[in-house]
Amino acid sequence: MHRTLLLGILAFSYNAISVLAARDGHCPPLGAVLPVPTKPSGEPAVQSAVAAFIAMMDETAQSAPLNSSAMAIGVKSIHEKTPLLEWTLTPPEKFSDPRGVQEVDFDTVFRIASLSKVFPVLGVLLQNGVSTEDPVTKYVPELRALNKQARAQTPIWTTDWDSVTIGSLMSHTAGIAVDMGTDIAEHASLEDYGFPPINESRLMRCSGLLNTPECDREVFFARFGERAPVELPFSANPVYSNIAFALLGFVVEAVTNKPFSEFLHDDIFAPAGMNHSFASKPDDSLGYIPLGDEWWNATLGFEAPAGEYYSSVNDLLAFGTSVLQNKYLTPPKTRKWFKPSGVATSSSGMVIGQPWEIFRVQNVTADGRLIELYTKGGDIRSYHSILGFIPDYDLVVAILLGGEGTGAFDVLRPFSQLVQTLLPAVEEAGKTQASSVYAGRYVDTTTNSSITLGLDDSSGLDITEWIVRGVDVRTTVQGLDLPPLPYPPPPLPEPSRFRLYPTIVGNGSSDSTEGEYQTAWRAVPAIGTAEEVAALEAGFIWDMAACVTWASLDRLTYMLQSWDHFVFTLGGEGEAERAKELELVGYDVRLVREN
Repeated sequence: MHRTLLLGILAFSYNAISVLAARDGHCPPLGAVLPVPTKPSGEPAVQSAVAAFIAMMDETAQSAPLNSSAMAIGVKSIHEKTPLLEWTLTPPEKFSDPRGVQEVDFDTVFRIASLSKVFPVLGVLLQNGVSTEDPVTKYVPELRALNKQARAQTPIWTTDWDSVTIGSLMSHTAGIAVDMGTDIAEHASLEDYGFPPINESRLMRCSGLLNTPECDREVFFARFGERAPVELPFSANPVYSNIAFALLGFVVEAVTNKPFSEFLHDDIFAPAGMNHSFASKPDDSLGYIPLGDEWWNATLGFEAPAGEYYSSVNDLLAFGTSVLQNKYLTPPKTRKWFKPSGVATSSSGMVIGQPWEIFRVQNVTADGRLIELYTKGGDIRSYHSILGFIPDYDLVVAILLGGEGTGAFDVLRPFSQLVQTLLPAVEEAGKTQASSVYAGRYVDTTTNSSITLGLDDSSGLDITEWIVRGVDVRTTVQGLDLPPLPYPPPPLPEPSRFRLYPTIVGNGSSDSTEGEYQTAWRAVPAIGTAEEVAALEAGFIWDMAACVTWASLDRLTYMLQSWDHFVFTLGGEGEAERAKELELVGYDVRLVREN
Protein backbone atom coordinates (compact mmCIF):
# COMPACT_ATOMS: atom_id res chain seq x y z
CA MET A 1 0.00 0.00 0.00
CA HIS A 2 1.24 3.51 -0.82
CA ARG A 3 2.10 5.44 2.31
CA THR A 4 0.63 8.88 2.94
CA LEU A 5 3.24 11.54 2.23
CA LEU A 6 3.69 13.99 5.10
CA LEU A 7 6.32 16.67 4.70
CA GLY A 8 5.98 18.38 8.05
CA ILE A 9 5.30 22.02 7.29
CA LEU A 10 3.56 21.01 4.05
CA ALA A 11 1.26 18.45 5.57
CA PHE A 12 -1.69 20.83 5.76
CA SER A 13 -1.64 21.54 2.04
CA TYR A 14 -0.88 18.38 0.13
CA ASN A 15 -2.94 17.19 -2.72
CA ALA A 16 -5.48 14.47 -3.32
CA ILE A 17 -8.41 13.72 -5.57
CA SER A 18 -12.10 13.14 -5.96
CA VAL A 19 -12.15 11.24 -9.22
CA LEU A 20 -10.24 8.63 -7.29
CA ALA A 21 -9.81 5.76 -9.68
CA ALA A 22 -8.71 8.06 -12.48
CA ARG A 23 -6.13 10.06 -10.58
CA ASP A 24 -4.89 7.35 -8.21
CA GLY A 25 -4.05 9.80 -5.45
CA HIS A 26 -2.69 12.59 -7.68
CA CYS A 27 -3.93 16.18 -7.98
CA PRO A 28 -2.28 17.90 -10.96
CA PRO A 29 -1.96 21.69 -11.03
CA LEU A 30 -4.65 23.43 -13.03
CA GLY A 31 -3.64 23.88 -16.66
CA ALA A 32 -1.51 21.93 -19.12
CA VAL A 33 0.16 18.88 -17.56
CA LEU A 34 2.54 18.36 -20.50
CA PRO A 35 3.83 20.69 -23.21
CA VAL A 36 1.13 20.97 -25.86
CA PRO A 37 1.51 18.79 -28.96
CA THR A 38 2.66 20.92 -31.88
CA LYS A 39 1.64 18.54 -34.68
CA PRO A 40 -1.53 16.84 -33.43
CA SER A 41 -3.14 16.36 -36.84
CA GLY A 42 -0.41 13.90 -37.85
CA GLU A 43 -1.04 11.57 -34.92
CA PRO A 44 -3.05 8.38 -35.72
CA ALA A 45 -5.06 8.72 -32.49
CA VAL A 46 -6.16 12.23 -33.47
CA GLN A 47 -7.00 11.15 -37.01
CA SER A 48 -9.15 8.33 -35.63
CA ALA A 49 -10.91 10.68 -33.22
CA VAL A 50 -11.62 13.16 -36.03
CA ALA A 51 -13.07 10.37 -38.17
CA ALA A 52 -15.23 9.17 -35.27
CA PHE A 53 -16.61 12.65 -34.60
CA ILE A 54 -17.37 13.23 -38.28
CA ALA A 55 -19.21 9.90 -38.44
CA MET A 56 -21.18 10.89 -35.34
CA MET A 57 -22.16 14.22 -36.89
CA ASP A 58 -23.09 12.59 -40.19
CA GLU A 59 -25.51 10.38 -38.29
CA THR A 60 -26.88 13.20 -36.12
CA ALA A 61 -27.50 15.31 -39.23
CA GLN A 62 -30.06 12.78 -40.44
CA SER A 63 -32.52 13.82 -37.72
CA ALA A 64 -34.40 17.01 -36.85
CA PRO A 65 -33.56 19.80 -36.45
CA LEU A 66 -30.19 19.41 -38.19
CA ASN A 67 -31.67 17.70 -41.24
CA SER A 68 -33.16 21.05 -42.27
CA SER A 69 -30.28 23.27 -41.10
CA ALA A 70 -26.87 24.53 -42.18
CA MET A 71 -23.85 23.97 -39.97
CA ALA A 72 -20.08 24.38 -40.03
CA ILE A 73 -17.61 23.05 -37.45
CA GLY A 74 -13.86 23.64 -37.30
CA VAL A 75 -11.05 22.85 -34.86
CA LYS A 76 -7.53 24.21 -35.15
CA SER A 77 -4.28 23.89 -33.26
CA ILE A 78 -2.52 27.24 -33.19
CA HIS A 79 0.72 25.41 -34.04
CA GLU A 80 -0.55 24.18 -37.42
CA LYS A 81 -1.51 26.13 -40.53
CA THR A 82 -4.67 24.20 -41.36
CA PRO A 83 -7.57 22.98 -39.22
CA LEU A 84 -7.31 19.46 -37.85
CA LEU A 85 -11.09 19.00 -38.14
CA GLU A 86 -13.57 20.41 -40.65
CA TRP A 87 -17.21 19.43 -41.10
CA THR A 88 -20.06 21.16 -42.92
CA LEU A 89 -23.74 20.48 -43.40
CA THR A 90 -25.85 21.86 -46.27
CA PRO A 91 -29.62 21.31 -45.97
CA PRO A 92 -31.88 20.30 -48.85
CA GLU A 93 -32.56 23.24 -51.17
CA LYS A 94 -36.17 23.61 -49.97
CA PHE A 95 -34.96 24.81 -46.56
CA SER A 96 -32.66 27.57 -47.86
CA ASP A 97 -33.47 31.10 -48.99
CA PRO A 98 -32.28 31.52 -52.60
CA ARG A 99 -30.68 34.85 -51.65
CA GLY A 100 -28.01 33.06 -49.64
CA VAL A 101 -25.41 30.37 -50.27
CA GLN A 102 -26.63 27.02 -51.51
CA GLU A 103 -23.51 25.08 -50.51
CA VAL A 104 -22.08 25.64 -47.04
CA ASP A 105 -18.30 25.87 -46.63
CA PHE A 106 -15.94 27.32 -44.04
CA ASP A 107 -16.24 30.84 -45.46
CA THR A 108 -20.04 30.79 -45.28
CA VAL A 109 -21.22 33.70 -43.14
CA PHE A 110 -23.63 33.15 -40.26
CA ARG A 111 -24.99 35.50 -37.64
CA ILE A 112 -22.95 34.91 -34.49
CA ALA A 113 -25.32 36.71 -32.08
CA SER A 114 -23.88 37.04 -28.56
CA LEU A 115 -20.54 35.60 -29.57
CA SER A 116 -20.11 39.22 -30.68
CA LYS A 117 -19.56 40.14 -27.02
CA VAL A 118 -15.96 38.91 -27.20
CA PHE A 119 -15.09 41.86 -29.45
CA PRO A 120 -16.06 44.84 -27.25
CA VAL A 121 -14.25 43.17 -24.34
CA LEU A 122 -11.11 42.82 -26.45
CA GLY A 123 -11.65 46.35 -27.71
CA VAL A 124 -11.45 47.71 -24.17
CA LEU A 125 -8.45 45.51 -23.29
CA LEU A 126 -6.62 46.98 -26.28
CA GLN A 127 -6.90 50.52 -24.89
CA ASN A 128 -3.82 51.70 -23.02
CA GLY A 129 -4.70 53.43 -19.79
CA VAL A 130 -8.16 51.88 -19.44
CA SER A 131 -8.47 49.66 -16.38
CA THR A 132 -11.15 47.07 -15.69
CA GLU A 133 -11.39 48.71 -12.25
CA ASP A 134 -12.35 52.06 -13.75
CA PRO A 135 -15.98 53.13 -13.21
CA VAL A 136 -17.84 53.21 -16.49
CA THR A 137 -18.80 56.81 -15.72
CA LYS A 138 -15.17 57.82 -16.25
CA TYR A 139 -15.81 57.34 -19.97
CA VAL A 140 -19.62 57.63 -20.20
CA PRO A 141 -20.56 60.22 -17.55
CA GLU A 142 -24.02 60.66 -19.10
CA LEU A 143 -25.06 57.43 -17.38
CA ARG A 144 -25.48 59.24 -14.05
CA ALA A 145 -28.41 61.24 -15.43
CA LEU A 146 -30.41 58.09 -16.18
CA ASN A 147 -31.53 57.86 -12.56
CA LYS A 148 -33.67 60.97 -13.08
CA GLN A 149 -36.00 58.74 -15.13
CA ALA A 150 -36.41 56.19 -12.32
CA ARG A 151 -39.71 55.55 -10.60
CA ALA A 152 -38.15 56.32 -7.20
CA GLN A 153 -34.71 57.33 -5.96
CA THR A 154 -33.99 54.08 -4.14
CA PRO A 155 -31.63 51.16 -4.93
CA ILE A 156 -34.65 49.17 -6.12
CA TRP A 157 -35.23 51.58 -8.98
CA THR A 158 -31.87 53.26 -9.62
CA THR A 159 -28.36 52.12 -10.48
CA ASP A 160 -25.28 53.39 -8.68
CA TRP A 161 -23.45 53.97 -11.94
CA ASP A 162 -20.25 55.12 -10.22
CA SER A 163 -20.01 51.64 -8.66
CA VAL A 164 -20.35 49.92 -12.03
CA THR A 165 -16.83 49.12 -13.25
CA ILE A 166 -15.59 48.17 -16.70
CA GLY A 167 -14.82 44.70 -15.34
CA SER A 168 -18.31 44.25 -13.93
CA LEU A 169 -19.78 44.97 -17.37
CA MET A 170 -17.45 42.38 -18.92
CA SER A 171 -18.39 39.69 -16.41
CA HIS A 172 -22.15 40.27 -16.04
CA THR A 173 -21.78 41.47 -12.45
CA ALA A 174 -22.97 45.07 -12.85
CA GLY A 175 -26.54 44.09 -11.90
CA ILE A 176 -28.00 46.48 -14.50
CA ALA A 177 -31.15 45.83 -16.51
CA VAL A 178 -30.55 43.30 -19.25
CA ASP A 179 -31.98 44.69 -22.48
CA MET A 180 -34.13 47.21 -24.31
CA GLY A 181 -34.59 45.72 -27.78
CA THR A 182 -36.60 42.72 -26.60
CA ASP A 183 -39.62 44.69 -25.34
CA ILE A 184 -42.55 42.63 -26.62
CA ALA A 185 -44.91 45.63 -26.53
CA GLU A 186 -43.07 47.02 -29.55
CA HIS A 187 -44.41 44.06 -31.53
CA ALA A 188 -47.65 42.84 -29.95
CA SER A 189 -50.20 43.38 -27.20
CA LEU A 190 -50.18 40.77 -24.44
CA GLU A 191 -53.60 41.45 -22.90
CA ASP A 192 -54.56 37.81 -23.44
CA TYR A 193 -51.62 36.87 -21.24
CA GLY A 194 -52.69 39.11 -18.36
CA PHE A 195 -50.68 42.23 -19.19
CA PRO A 196 -52.34 45.68 -19.29
CA PRO A 197 -53.37 47.38 -22.54
CA ILE A 198 -50.52 49.08 -24.35
CA ASN A 199 -49.98 52.72 -23.45
CA GLU A 200 -48.84 54.25 -26.71
CA SER A 201 -46.96 57.04 -24.94
CA ARG A 202 -44.65 54.49 -23.29
CA LEU A 203 -43.53 52.77 -26.49
CA MET A 204 -40.02 53.39 -27.81
CA ARG A 205 -41.10 52.90 -31.44
CA CYS A 206 -37.94 50.91 -32.09
CA SER A 207 -36.34 47.51 -31.53
CA GLY A 208 -34.48 46.41 -34.63
CA LEU A 209 -36.08 42.98 -34.47
CA LEU A 210 -38.84 41.68 -36.73
CA ASN A 211 -38.56 44.49 -39.27
CA THR A 212 -38.87 47.35 -36.76
CA PRO A 213 -36.50 50.37 -36.70
CA GLU A 214 -33.41 49.96 -34.55
CA CYS A 215 -32.97 51.87 -31.30
CA ASP A 216 -30.07 54.31 -31.31
CA ARG A 217 -27.90 55.80 -28.58
CA GLU A 218 -30.29 58.74 -28.19
CA VAL A 219 -33.16 56.38 -27.34
CA PHE A 220 -30.97 54.61 -24.80
CA PHE A 221 -30.18 57.78 -22.87
CA ALA A 222 -33.78 58.98 -23.16
CA ARG A 223 -35.42 55.83 -21.81
CA PHE A 224 -33.08 53.28 -20.18
CA GLY A 225 -33.40 54.93 -16.76
CA GLU A 226 -36.98 53.62 -16.64
CA ARG A 227 -35.60 50.11 -16.35
CA ALA A 228 -34.99 48.92 -12.79
CA PRO A 229 -31.72 47.13 -11.94
CA VAL A 230 -31.82 43.40 -11.33
CA GLU A 231 -29.16 43.23 -8.61
CA LEU A 232 -26.76 45.55 -6.86
CA PRO A 233 -23.31 45.68 -8.50
CA PHE A 234 -21.16 42.69 -7.55
CA SER A 235 -24.01 40.72 -5.95
CA ALA A 236 -23.75 36.97 -5.50
CA ASN A 237 -25.70 36.18 -8.65
CA PRO A 238 -24.38 37.36 -12.04
CA VAL A 239 -27.05 38.67 -14.42
CA TYR A 240 -26.49 38.20 -18.15
CA SER A 241 -26.71 41.63 -19.76
CA ASN A 242 -26.75 42.80 -23.36
CA ILE A 243 -26.73 46.44 -22.30
CA ALA A 244 -23.38 45.93 -20.55
CA PHE A 245 -21.66 45.23 -23.85
CA ALA A 246 -23.31 48.16 -25.59
CA LEU A 247 -21.76 50.28 -22.84
CA LEU A 248 -18.35 48.71 -23.48
CA GLY A 249 -18.79 49.81 -27.09
CA PHE A 250 -19.48 53.34 -25.82
CA VAL A 251 -16.26 53.18 -23.77
CA VAL A 252 -14.16 52.22 -26.81
CA GLU A 253 -15.78 54.99 -28.85
CA ALA A 254 -15.01 57.53 -26.12
CA VAL A 255 -11.34 56.49 -25.97
CA THR A 256 -10.70 56.05 -29.72
CA ASN A 257 -13.01 58.81 -30.96
CA LYS A 258 -14.40 56.63 -33.73
CA PRO A 259 -17.47 54.40 -34.17
CA PHE A 260 -17.08 50.96 -32.65
CA SER A 261 -17.91 49.30 -35.98
CA GLU A 262 -14.94 51.09 -37.56
CA PHE A 263 -12.65 50.16 -34.67
CA LEU A 264 -13.85 46.55 -34.93
CA HIS A 265 -12.87 46.31 -38.58
CA ASP A 266 -9.55 48.14 -38.32
CA ASP A 267 -8.20 46.77 -35.03
CA ILE A 268 -9.73 43.29 -34.65
CA PHE A 269 -10.99 41.89 -37.96
CA ALA A 270 -8.29 43.19 -40.31
CA PRO A 271 -5.21 42.14 -38.26
CA ALA A 272 -6.44 38.54 -38.18
CA GLY A 273 -7.38 38.48 -41.87
CA MET A 274 -11.08 38.08 -41.05
CA ASN A 275 -12.38 38.89 -44.53
CA HIS A 276 -15.75 37.20 -43.97
CA SER A 277 -16.65 39.01 -40.75
CA PHE A 278 -18.92 42.05 -40.61
CA ALA A 279 -20.31 44.58 -38.16
CA SER A 280 -23.58 44.72 -40.10
CA LYS A 281 -25.41 42.53 -42.58
CA PRO A 282 -23.17 41.62 -45.53
CA ASP A 283 -24.30 40.85 -49.04
CA ASP A 284 -26.90 38.09 -48.85
CA SER A 285 -24.91 35.91 -51.26
CA LEU A 286 -22.18 35.44 -48.64
CA GLY A 287 -24.37 33.99 -45.91
CA TYR A 288 -26.64 31.11 -45.08
CA ILE A 289 -30.26 32.24 -44.77
CA PRO A 290 -33.01 29.80 -43.71
CA LEU A 291 -36.10 29.94 -45.93
CA GLY A 292 -38.52 32.59 -44.72
CA ASP A 293 -36.09 33.77 -42.05
CA GLU A 294 -36.69 37.16 -40.37
CA TRP A 295 -33.49 37.26 -38.31
CA TRP A 296 -30.75 37.53 -40.95
CA ASN A 297 -31.75 41.16 -41.47
CA ALA A 298 -32.37 42.11 -37.83
CA THR A 299 -30.38 45.10 -36.58
CA LEU A 300 -29.66 45.92 -32.94
CA GLY A 301 -28.77 49.60 -33.19
CA PHE A 302 -26.81 50.82 -30.17
CA GLU A 303 -26.78 47.22 -28.85
CA ALA A 304 -24.82 45.96 -31.87
CA PRO A 305 -21.67 45.10 -29.83
CA ALA A 306 -23.82 42.73 -27.77
CA GLY A 307 -24.96 40.56 -30.64
CA GLU A 308 -25.26 41.92 -34.17
CA TYR A 309 -22.10 40.68 -35.88
CA TYR A 310 -21.58 38.13 -38.65
CA SER A 311 -18.67 35.73 -39.24
CA SER A 312 -17.51 32.40 -40.65
CA VAL A 313 -15.79 29.37 -39.16
CA ASN A 314 -12.53 30.16 -40.97
CA ASP A 315 -12.55 33.70 -39.60
CA LEU A 316 -13.34 32.63 -36.05
CA LEU A 317 -10.51 30.09 -36.12
CA ALA A 318 -8.19 32.81 -37.41
CA PHE A 319 -9.35 35.12 -34.62
CA GLY A 320 -8.87 32.44 -31.97
CA THR A 321 -5.42 31.63 -33.28
CA SER A 322 -4.43 35.29 -33.14
CA VAL A 323 -5.68 35.52 -29.55
CA LEU A 324 -3.73 32.48 -28.33
CA GLN A 325 -0.64 33.55 -30.29
CA ASN A 326 -0.72 36.89 -28.44
CA LYS A 327 -1.22 38.88 -31.64
CA TYR A 328 -3.67 41.27 -29.94
CA LEU A 329 -2.43 41.43 -26.35
CA THR A 330 0.88 40.84 -24.62
CA PRO A 331 1.34 37.29 -23.23
CA PRO A 332 0.64 38.37 -19.61
CA LYS A 333 -2.54 40.20 -20.67
CA THR A 334 -3.70 37.21 -22.73
CA ARG A 335 -3.10 34.87 -19.79
CA LYS A 336 -5.01 37.24 -17.52
CA TRP A 337 -7.91 37.31 -19.98
CA PHE A 338 -8.09 33.53 -19.78
CA LYS A 339 -8.63 33.39 -16.06
CA PRO A 340 -12.05 33.28 -14.39
CA SER A 341 -13.15 36.56 -12.84
CA GLY A 342 -14.11 34.73 -9.66
CA VAL A 343 -17.75 34.84 -10.77
CA ALA A 344 -19.61 31.67 -9.93
CA THR A 345 -23.04 30.80 -11.30
CA SER A 346 -25.79 28.60 -9.94
CA SER A 347 -24.29 25.80 -12.06
CA SER A 348 -21.37 24.05 -10.38
CA GLY A 349 -19.96 23.32 -13.83
CA MET A 350 -19.70 26.92 -15.04
CA VAL A 351 -17.96 30.09 -13.96
CA ILE A 352 -17.94 33.43 -15.74
CA GLY A 353 -14.98 35.25 -17.23
CA GLN A 354 -14.80 38.41 -19.32
CA PRO A 355 -17.05 37.49 -21.10
CA TRP A 356 -16.21 33.77 -21.13
CA GLU A 357 -18.64 31.04 -20.20
CA ILE A 358 -16.14 28.64 -18.67
CA PHE A 359 -17.09 24.98 -18.44
CA ARG A 360 -15.09 22.95 -15.90
CA VAL A 361 -14.93 19.25 -16.77
CA GLN A 362 -13.12 16.34 -15.16
CA ASN A 363 -14.45 13.35 -17.06
CA VAL A 364 -12.69 13.68 -20.41
CA THR A 365 -9.07 12.49 -20.19
CA ALA A 366 -7.77 9.23 -18.75
CA ASP A 367 -6.24 10.99 -15.75
CA GLY A 368 -9.62 12.49 -14.80
CA ARG A 369 -8.13 15.89 -14.10
CA LEU A 370 -9.97 19.20 -14.15
CA ILE A 371 -9.89 20.98 -17.54
CA GLU A 372 -11.34 24.41 -18.27
CA LEU A 373 -13.09 25.15 -21.58
CA TYR A 374 -13.33 28.87 -22.34
CA THR A 375 -16.32 29.58 -24.57
CA LYS A 376 -18.66 32.27 -25.79
CA GLY A 377 -21.94 31.28 -27.30
CA GLY A 378 -24.58 33.22 -29.18
CA ASP A 379 -28.24 32.74 -30.07
CA ILE A 380 -30.69 34.82 -32.06
CA ARG A 381 -33.70 32.63 -32.83
CA SER A 382 -32.58 30.76 -35.98
CA TYR A 383 -28.81 31.32 -35.61
CA HIS A 384 -26.55 29.77 -32.97
CA SER A 385 -22.81 29.86 -32.42
CA ILE A 386 -20.01 28.94 -30.10
CA LEU A 387 -16.33 29.86 -30.06
CA GLY A 388 -14.25 27.68 -27.77
CA PHE A 389 -10.69 27.95 -26.49
CA ILE A 390 -8.93 25.01 -24.82
CA PRO A 391 -5.69 26.62 -23.60
CA ASP A 392 -4.34 23.37 -22.13
CA TYR A 393 -3.93 22.12 -25.70
CA ASP A 394 -3.75 25.40 -27.68
CA LEU A 395 -6.95 24.47 -29.52
CA VAL A 396 -9.64 26.73 -30.99
CA VAL A 397 -13.14 25.45 -31.81
CA ALA A 398 -15.82 27.21 -33.85
CA ILE A 399 -19.37 25.96 -34.48
CA LEU A 400 -21.97 27.91 -36.46
CA LEU A 401 -25.57 26.84 -37.07
CA GLY A 402 -28.54 28.26 -38.94
CA GLY A 403 -32.00 26.77 -39.24
CA GLU A 404 -35.58 27.04 -38.09
CA GLY A 405 -36.37 25.08 -34.96
CA THR A 406 -32.76 25.02 -33.77
CA GLY A 407 -31.61 26.06 -30.32
CA ALA A 408 -28.55 26.69 -28.18
CA PHE A 409 -28.17 23.04 -27.26
CA ASP A 410 -27.80 22.17 -30.94
CA VAL A 411 -24.33 23.75 -30.87
CA LEU A 412 -23.50 23.02 -27.23
CA ARG A 413 -24.11 19.29 -27.63
CA PRO A 414 -21.73 18.89 -30.61
CA PHE A 415 -19.17 21.00 -28.75
CA SER A 416 -19.43 18.67 -25.76
CA GLN A 417 -19.20 15.58 -27.97
CA LEU A 418 -16.24 17.03 -29.84
CA VAL A 419 -14.34 17.71 -26.62
CA GLN A 420 -15.12 14.25 -25.30
CA THR A 421 -14.00 12.58 -28.54
CA LEU A 422 -11.00 14.69 -29.48
CA LEU A 423 -9.23 15.65 -26.24
CA PRO A 424 -8.19 12.13 -25.21
CA ALA A 425 -6.54 11.74 -28.62
CA VAL A 426 -4.80 15.13 -28.42
CA GLU A 427 -3.67 14.17 -24.93
CA GLU A 428 -2.19 10.99 -26.41
CA ALA A 429 -0.40 13.07 -29.03
CA GLY A 430 1.07 15.18 -26.25
CA LYS A 431 2.31 12.05 -24.46
CA THR A 432 3.92 10.76 -27.64
CA GLN A 433 5.73 14.06 -28.09
CA ALA A 434 6.76 14.26 -24.42
CA SER A 435 8.06 10.70 -24.47
CA SER A 436 10.45 11.59 -27.26
CA VAL A 437 11.47 14.95 -25.85
CA TYR A 438 11.65 14.32 -22.10
CA ALA A 439 11.28 10.68 -21.04
CA GLY A 440 14.32 8.62 -20.11
CA ARG A 441 17.11 8.42 -17.55
CA TYR A 442 19.26 11.37 -16.51
CA VAL A 443 22.52 10.81 -14.60
CA ASP A 444 25.46 12.56 -12.98
CA THR A 445 28.12 10.03 -12.08
CA THR A 446 30.20 12.62 -10.23
CA THR A 447 27.54 13.05 -7.52
CA ASN A 448 26.02 9.56 -7.81
CA SER A 449 22.70 11.09 -8.85
CA SER A 450 20.09 9.77 -11.28
CA ILE A 451 16.44 10.21 -12.12
CA THR A 452 14.18 8.27 -14.49
CA LEU A 453 11.08 9.80 -16.09
CA GLY A 454 8.29 7.98 -17.90
CA LEU A 455 4.71 8.38 -19.07
CA ASP A 456 1.55 6.42 -18.34
CA ASP A 457 -2.20 7.10 -18.19
CA SER A 458 -1.80 9.65 -15.40
CA SER A 459 -0.84 13.31 -15.71
CA GLY A 460 2.60 14.75 -16.36
CA LEU A 461 5.87 12.80 -16.17
CA ASP A 462 6.14 9.88 -13.75
CA ILE A 463 9.30 9.88 -11.58
CA THR A 464 10.16 6.19 -11.24
CA GLU A 465 13.70 6.71 -9.90
CA TRP A 466 15.06 9.69 -7.94
CA ILE A 467 18.50 9.40 -6.34
CA VAL A 468 20.61 12.39 -5.30
CA ARG A 469 24.12 11.91 -3.92
CA GLY A 470 23.34 8.29 -3.25
CA VAL A 471 20.15 9.07 -1.30
CA ASP A 472 16.86 7.62 -2.56
CA VAL A 473 14.62 10.67 -2.35
CA ARG A 474 11.42 8.72 -2.86
CA THR A 475 11.99 6.60 0.26
CA THR A 476 13.41 9.31 2.55
CA VAL A 477 11.43 12.44 1.62
CA GLN A 478 8.96 11.94 4.47
CA GLY A 479 11.61 13.04 6.95
CA LEU A 480 11.83 16.54 5.46
CA ASP A 481 10.67 19.16 7.93
CA LEU A 482 11.88 22.11 9.91
CA PRO A 483 14.48 21.06 12.51
CA PRO A 484 14.90 18.97 14.48
CA LEU A 485 15.15 16.43 11.65
CA PRO A 486 15.40 12.69 12.24
CA TYR A 487 18.84 11.24 11.48
CA PRO A 488 19.31 9.14 9.54
CA PRO A 489 16.24 9.85 7.37
CA PRO A 490 13.57 7.26 8.21
CA PRO A 491 13.01 5.07 5.13
CA LEU A 492 9.52 4.36 3.87
CA PRO A 493 8.50 0.75 3.26
CA GLU A 494 7.43 1.78 -0.24
CA PRO A 495 8.67 4.70 -2.36
CA SER A 496 6.53 7.84 -2.42
CA ARG A 497 5.03 8.69 -5.79
CA PHE A 498 5.84 11.91 -7.65
CA ARG A 499 4.81 13.52 -10.93
CA LEU A 500 6.50 16.36 -12.82
CA TYR A 501 4.38 19.14 -14.35
CA PRO A 502 5.46 22.03 -16.62
CA THR A 503 5.11 25.50 -15.12
CA ILE A 504 7.16 27.83 -17.34
CA VAL A 505 7.89 26.92 -20.94
CA GLY A 506 10.25 29.63 -22.17
CA ASN A 507 13.29 30.14 -24.36
CA GLY A 508 16.29 32.37 -24.62
CA SER A 509 17.21 31.77 -20.99
CA SER A 510 20.47 33.40 -19.87
CA ASP A 511 21.60 29.97 -18.70
CA SER A 512 21.30 28.42 -22.16
CA THR A 513 23.67 28.54 -25.09
CA GLU A 514 22.69 29.46 -28.62
CA GLY A 515 20.22 26.98 -30.09
CA GLU A 516 19.10 25.77 -26.67
CA TYR A 517 16.19 26.74 -24.44
CA GLN A 518 14.86 25.79 -21.04
CA THR A 519 11.57 24.70 -19.50
CA ALA A 520 10.70 24.78 -15.80
CA TRP A 521 8.76 22.01 -14.07
CA ARG A 522 7.64 21.24 -10.52
CA ALA A 523 7.50 17.90 -8.71
CA VAL A 524 4.19 17.16 -7.00
CA PRO A 525 3.72 14.21 -4.62
CA ALA A 526 0.69 12.00 -4.21
CA ILE A 527 -0.62 11.80 -0.66
CA GLY A 528 -1.89 8.25 -0.80
CA THR A 529 -3.87 5.67 -2.66
CA ALA A 530 -7.32 6.34 -4.07
CA GLU A 531 -8.77 4.53 -1.05
CA GLU A 532 -6.76 6.59 1.43
CA VAL A 533 -7.78 9.82 -0.24
CA ALA A 534 -11.43 8.73 -0.28
CA ALA A 535 -11.28 8.15 3.46
CA LEU A 536 -9.71 11.56 3.98
CA GLU A 537 -12.21 13.43 1.83
CA ALA A 538 -15.23 11.65 3.30
CA GLY A 539 -15.11 14.13 6.17
CA PHE A 540 -15.73 17.19 3.98
CA ILE A 541 -18.92 18.51 2.43
CA TRP A 542 -17.21 20.10 -0.62
CA ASP A 543 -15.72 18.32 -3.63
CA MET A 544 -12.00 17.64 -3.99
CA ALA A 545 -11.30 18.89 -0.47
CA ALA A 546 -7.76 17.55 -0.39
CA CYS A 547 -6.82 18.70 -3.88
CA VAL A 548 -4.85 21.84 -3.02
CA THR A 549 -1.78 21.61 -5.21
CA TRP A 550 -1.94 25.38 -5.72
CA ALA A 551 -1.01 25.79 -2.04
CA SER A 552 1.79 23.21 -1.95
CA LEU A 553 4.15 24.28 -4.74
CA ASP A 554 7.49 25.89 -3.83
CA ARG A 555 6.94 25.51 -0.07
CA LEU A 556 10.15 23.83 1.10
CA THR A 557 13.46 25.50 0.22
CA TYR A 558 17.15 24.89 0.87
CA MET A 559 19.50 27.87 0.55
CA LEU A 560 16.55 29.73 -1.01
CA GLN A 561 16.07 27.17 -3.80
CA SER A 562 12.95 25.02 -3.92
CA TRP A 563 13.27 21.26 -3.60
CA ASP A 564 10.50 20.71 -6.19
CA HIS A 565 12.07 22.91 -8.93
CA PHE A 566 13.31 21.08 -12.07
CA VAL A 567 14.74 22.77 -15.18
CA PHE A 568 15.26 21.00 -18.50
CA THR A 569 17.69 22.27 -21.13
CA LEU A 570 16.57 21.33 -24.65
CA GLY A 571 18.13 21.51 -28.09
CA GLY A 572 17.18 20.71 -31.67
CA GLU A 573 14.10 21.59 -33.66
CA GLY A 574 11.05 19.72 -34.88
CA GLU A 575 11.48 15.95 -34.78
CA ALA A 576 15.02 16.40 -33.42
CA GLU A 577 13.93 18.42 -30.38
CA ARG A 578 15.18 16.69 -27.27
CA ALA A 579 15.95 17.39 -23.59
CA LYS A 580 19.70 17.18 -23.03
CA GLU A 581 20.10 18.08 -19.37
CA LEU A 582 18.02 18.24 -16.21
CA GLU A 583 18.86 20.47 -13.26
CA LEU A 584 17.45 19.67 -9.82
CA VAL A 585 17.65 23.24 -8.60
CA GLY A 586 17.13 22.70 -4.89
CA TYR A 587 19.64 19.86 -4.80
CA ASP A 588 22.23 21.74 -6.91
CA VAL A 589 22.88 18.89 -9.32
CA ARG A 590 22.79 18.73 -13.13
CA LEU A 591 22.09 15.43 -14.81
CA VAL A 592 22.71 14.50 -18.43
CA ARG A 593 20.19 12.49 -20.39
CA GLU A 594 21.35 9.03 -21.42
CA ASN A 595 21.05 8.06 -25.05
